[in-house]
Amino acid sequence: MDRPLTPSDFWAKLKYKDNDRSTGEVVDWHPLLAHSADVAAVTEALLRRTILHDRLASLIGWDDLSDVHVARLAALAALHDAGKVTQGFQNRAFGKKPESDHVTPMVNVYNASDPLAYLAPLGVADLQNWADDLDVLGHLLLATFGHHGAPVTPGTHDPMLWEASDIRDPEAGLARLDTHVREWFPSAYDDVSSPFPATPIFQHAFNGLLTLADWIGSDETLFPFADTTETPMKRARSHAAEAVSKLFLDPSAPRAALHEDSGFDQILEEPEWDPYPIQRAVRDVPLHDNGGLAVLESDTGSGKTEAALARYVRLFRGGLVDGLYFAVPTRTAATQLHDRVTAAVRRLFPEEQRPPVVQAVPGYIKADDMTATRLPNSFAVRWDEDIQHRGWAAESSKRYLAGPIAVGTIDQVLLSTLQASHAHMRATALLRHFLVVDEVHASDAYMTRLMDRVLDQHLAAGGHALLMSATLGASARVRLTTDDGNMPDQDTAETEDYPLVTHVDADRTDPESTHAVSSDASKTVAPKLCGDADAPEDVAQRALGYAQDGARVLIIRNLVDDCIQTQKELESLAEDKDFLFGVNDTPAPHHSRFAPDDRRRLDNAVENIFGPDTPNRGIVAVATQTVEQSLDLDADLMITDLCPMDVLLQRIGRLHRHSRDRPSGYETARCVVLTPEERGLAPHISDDGQAFGPHGLGTVYSDLRVLDTTWSVLENDNLAPWQIPEDNRTLVERATHPDALRAVVTGGDDAWHRHEQWVLGSRQADRQATGHVAIDRTEPFGAEPFPDDLGTAKTRLGQEDYRVELPEPAPGPFGTPIGELSVSEWQLDDPPESEEASDVSQEDGGFSFWFSGHSFQYNRLGLSSRSK
Repeated sequence: MDRPLTPSDFWAKLKYKDNDRSTGEVVDWHPLLAHSADVAAVTEALLRRTILHDRLASLIGWDDLSDVHVARLAALAALHDAGKVTQGFQNRAFGKKPESDHVTPMVNVYNASDPLAYLAPLGVADLQNWADDLDVLGHLLLATFGHHGAPVTPGTHDPMLWEASDIRDPEAGLARLDTHVREWFPSAYDDVSSPFPATPIFQHAFNGLLTLADWIGSDETLFPFADTTETPMKRARSHAAEAVSKLFLDPSAPRAALHEDSGFDQILEEPEWDPYPIQRAVRDVPLHDNGGLAVLESDTGSGKTEAALARYVRLFRGGLVDGLYFAVPTRTAATQLHDRVTAAVRRLFPEEQRPPVVQAVPGYIKADDMTATRLPNSFAVRWDEDIQHRGWAAESSKRYLAGPIAVGTIDQVLLSTLQASHAHMRATALLRHFLVVDEVHASDAYMTRLMDRVLDQHLAAGGHALLMSATLGASARVRLTTDDGNMPDQDTAETEDYPLVTHVDADRTDPESTHAVSSDASKTVAPKLCGDADAPEDVAQRALGYAQDGARVLIIRNLVDDCIQTQKELESLAEDKDFLFGVNDTPAPHHSRFAPDDRRRLDNAVENIFGPDTPNRGIVAVATQTVEQSLDLDADLMITDLCPMDVLLQRIGRLHRHSRDRPSGYETARCVVLTPEERGLAPHISDDGQAFGPHGLGTVYSDLRVLDTTWSVLENDNLAPWQIPEDNRTLVERATHPDALRAVVTGGDDAWHRHEQWVLGSRQADRQATGHVAIDRTEPFGAEPFPDDLGTAKTRLGQEDYRVELPEPAPGPFGTPIGELSVSEWQLDDPPESEEASDVSQEDGGFSFWFSGHSFQYNRLGLSSRSK
């Protein structure tokens, strides 16, 4: 039975006066035995009450984890902080030397002259039959001790930390912990159960499970510091049961509350709406017990989000997933989608059992429709309303994937496979979810390879995933859904059905496809080439003429600089400012270099003007890629820079998106594609094969082959006008199929051969780069440490944004104060040492400031360097 604790016990956690360690005054403490029981009890609860029980079994190749195996993993979890018995760690409460952390001394024991002598008090001799051999047990223990976000490899052993003193004896502390663990989990020491095999991926997953359990068990709002008269495990199990329920990690209550008929009637905004056939097809994909992958190819505006939610409901109701992570490419897309998913979840679940929907976007703290602010110099947050523990997963980006339903950026998923802090916890938490990835594409080899790694682990654990795209292409679909890569030739690929749902079980050996129509909507698009890309004044004049006809015109430039220049030309030409898009009567372009609050105002404004239920009016908005997805826009005419065909079709999704009356002459959707005046792209290819063309040709979109094939398709009058979505398959394959890309090279000069070699070489380098920064889960846990700079592995997911905080909010260009904004990595020479801006000066229509040695200005055109 549990033994009473006394104040002389080893401590695990301290509370200082005013929560300030510098005071040196301890006002409360939590015993080591109590915390060990807390984390063990959470581990046990997660394995008994969530689908992680099944996921970890699948990773081993077992059908099930027995009660004995659950007890053994919980017992290992109870040992996670064994290193806290050392003199160095305990001294931290009393200001004595030496001081140490608690992880490295425990791991460094592996390099002692006799490691077993140090581990013997923990009863390690009796753990040997828990694993196939001592080596496997050693790595399981490394996964146990290394639970602070990164593996720790053995270093120099310091025996002084383990020597007994007049105050305490570390060896006795380990022995007492062992005694309690045996009492808490007696069945773990049953020697008849199968040992854990030499399966490294299981060790990595267990570390993630334990790290999550430690985060939960260390939360004082869930596990208050113990009264030393209590028995630890009884108390811990009670708190753990409450914790997994309060955090909605235990799905049983929401699952039971979900009505058996819940589905599209609740997911769709209006009950009288009927789902499209393609949405039903996604929902009805077979439920594979060993996990499954589905790929949805359907046009923009066909309800892919609602189809994914219907699939989630079916999987959740069937007990095949515990939650949902909905991944999208950008922060803006995530914030927009979060609101839609939150509304759908409110309609699906009764209020008292409704799981919270976390917005997984760093820089924001939001769950459901409630937000929080981080307290100064603290990890604590203050919620606008009392939401109990519904916002727990939103309070740290490391915890996003522990939410029951989360909507966020794809990088939060990819971080689970990188050698980055708390990647293992992210990865194990993700195993619970139905993983939905929207706007999948194959143009970025680095991110594609990382996504492959995520899917490999997810499916190996019996997980379920859905990948969605309007313009995926046969080569990418085949690579994702088969293990042989037997790709159809271009002619065959062009004749494949569209829209299409392809599904396969976790083995990915025998994919099946279902064709269904996406909707009863079809639009005719008349593309037109225009060589005015180098002439922003001509682009502006053309757009203004369309607006004077009463058309809503959307201009999309590939580069922010081109966007701003076009905006300036438009303003100089427009005598009537009503033709100019803006916020609060202030003309502005729409791009990414705005403060978050102003960006939201721009998003709202462009939807209020170009949305489906807004009145017709002549107006021009100049934008970048920020409007090509997520925003519900409906332009009468579009002017866009040349871009890859899959991107072009995405942009065209904002053209004649809804059925409505059009101005005379604009009944047919028209898309004007801006190109350089000269047809050839080869002159922009350098001697090493890399391309540096204007307007993002070769820089934003690095593969000129795809741009050339897209240009050729636009020149082909036999294909025009386009019927969307019926022609999507033909358009995509003619511009992106490997056969089409190869034809550009064979029909071109030496420059094209150099460029192809550069493209293929850079992609191979990107694929190889993932091997250096990704976690190798085929290697035992702890075999290799993470790099010292854990941030390095993250930078390839996109340019780093640095937060800039103004000393006082400054008047913004749209009438509201701005307190913070972001500066991109490329705008600075080195990472900033501080988040604070200096020398803030108010200017007409905005303000200027200095940050990290650079001068910036911020106004209605966005953020720019003062030098420009």
